[in-house]
Amino acid sequence: MTAPQQDRATRLLPSRRAGYPQAIQSFAVFTLAMSFHPRKSAVSLVITMALGLAALSACTINVGMGDNNPSPPSFEETSASNFSQQDLMFAQMMIPHHEQALEMGVLALENSTNDDVRDLAQQIYDGQGPEIEVMQRWLDTAPSSGGMSHEMPDGTMMDNEMMGPMMDTSTMAGMASEETMAELATLTSPEFDILFLQLMIDHHEGALEMVMMIENSANEEAQALAKDIIAAQKAEIEEMTLLLTGLTSA
Repeated sequence: MTAPQQDRATRLLPSRRAGYPQAIQSFAVFTLAMSFHPRKSAVSLVITMALGLAALSACTINVGMGDNNPSPPSFEETSASNFSQQDLMFAQMMIPHHEQALEMGVLALENSTNDDVRDLAQQIYDGQGPEIEVMQRWLDTAPSSGGMSHEMPDGTMMDNEMMGPMMDTSTMAGMASEETMAELATLTSPEFDILFLQLMIDHHEGALEMVMMIENSANEEAQALAKDIIAAQKAEIEEMTLLLTGLTSA
């Protein structure tokens, strides 16, 4: 979010944080794929490529299981240390995706006078904010996240300067363009509500495509997050579809 949007979120939601840390790095292979494929096909492509990366790389790092330490580590230890490259790639993608949903939610609380839309926006904000914090923790605790470079499965080192310009979140499934977000910010009810619901339904459907990356993760925490995202966003899509039908048929 921009600084003004963070200020608005703080004012409207004093008990919540409107700004969340940006994803720290992104794989070059993902960003290249995003550059050459349409929005809808890009996610399917990157999921396939992520599976390939996971197979080529040492997918997990397990601690505390050697002969000299037969006691299994606690869930907290394993969940912080054995995320696969695919799990981490998902977090790098989904954090900015979720952040746009929070930005849209803040706009709804500012611009909409429809109680149902406002309640939905608050629900999305409250659900996806903590999920961002969970995924950011995955990245913060991953062995490769502490430095200024990331080692690809083939040993190639990619630093932030090399990867930064290649990242284009607008090509992720369901992401609204900057122009569309600017248009949304100028509207009020009922026009705002209709566009907000249309955008958020697309946004949720994009997230459901992306979450397939970790739906069958070997990491229990990643798998649990996938189930939570699927359940919440499917239910919210149904709710938004009903609201949108009511608004457009009135």
